[in-house]
Amino acid sequence: MYGLYQIVYFTIIDILNTLKSPFFIIVFSIICFQYYQISKIEKKYLGYKKSILLKSLVSTFFGILGGIITTVAFLYLGVVAIPMDYMYILFVVIVLSFFNPRFMCFSYGGSIVSLSSLILGFPKIEISQVMSVVAVLHMVESLLILVDGWKNKLPTYFERKNSTVGGYTMNRFWPVPFVIFIGDGLIHPITLMAILSYGDFSISTFPKRKAAKTSLVLFIYSVILLYIAKTVDNLFVAPIFALLGHEYIILSNKRKELKKQPIFIPLDKGVRVLGIIPGTIAHKVGIKIGDIILRINGVEVNNEKDLEDFMKVDFTRLKIEYFNMKSGLNTRNYYGKKKPLGLIIVPRDF
Repeated sequence: MYGLYQIVYFTIIDILNTLKSPFFIIVFSIICFQYYQISKIEKKYLGYKKSILLKSLVSTFFGILGGIITTVAFLYLGVVAIPMDYMYILFVVIVLSFFNPRFMCFSYGGSIVSLSSLILGFPKIEISQVMSVVAVLHMVESLLILVDGWKNKLPTYFERKNSTVGGYTMNRFWPVPFVIFIGDGLIHPITLMAILSYGDFSISTFPKRKAAKTSLVLFIYSVILLYIAKTVDNLFVAPIFALLGHEYIILSNKRKELKKQPIFIPLDKGVRVLGIIPGTIAHKVGIKIGDIILRINGVEVNNEKDLEDFMKVDFTRLKIEYFNMKSGLNTRNYYGKKKPLGLIIVPRDF
């Protein structure tokens, strides 16, 4: 336990020092750029942009925790990250990220570099160690998805069987600085940087539960990949499994999600809440995602136009009647200056 304490202590010191380096600033800028791209979609659906800097800083905080876990996992699992081999992978991952955020993945980067080494002879790398590193990074990614992947959810509309249903997209990016220790005699710590990401959508369940399921599947995939990388002699097996296995997880997840019954569908009476905009009336009075708004000031609400009509008149008081799955029928009163209702609802065509 004392050894573990020392490892964590020196890891934190080295990581904090790395945060001042130009390389981290570049990686942090890439994270900000990805959130900037997402902010354009947020503006479309929410009417406002969440703070890009705040999202990037929160991601960095969780990324640092992930880096500490990565460092400990490397040591206890006997995985060696060779700096030059790792830099090849990171370069490929960064290039892929500009084509599509979902390709910001070490399964793709590690597989491409490993197969290039096997087929073309360049670059010269330790393939079993490279794929072991990829496996551990995905283990850490699965933990980050579990605790943080669902928090940046974005209410979104999906076309499903000639109707529009509500759902969520989740996009999260983490800069993960981790420490490796090299040297035969005097051990020197070196801090490396990973960029981990999570992109998913959900129409059949709430984002937190969906992230938990994805996290479990990814963790199992990581364990299998680590076992293959460490025990299978044929060097083609690990990169091919990493590439095809990761792609299968994504495509299978998408197919299963589209087959399931959506939970955010248009209702015969009332409107179901898909999202709440902070600082608005709905947020202030405590309306929750999944609630069904039935009446406002005694008038039935059945579509988005009904909500818009309330915003055309002056008011200092609103009586909102709604149904919650746990507490049943509820009433909330708002007193004060006129503000936006702040409700993102499942759309209705009438």
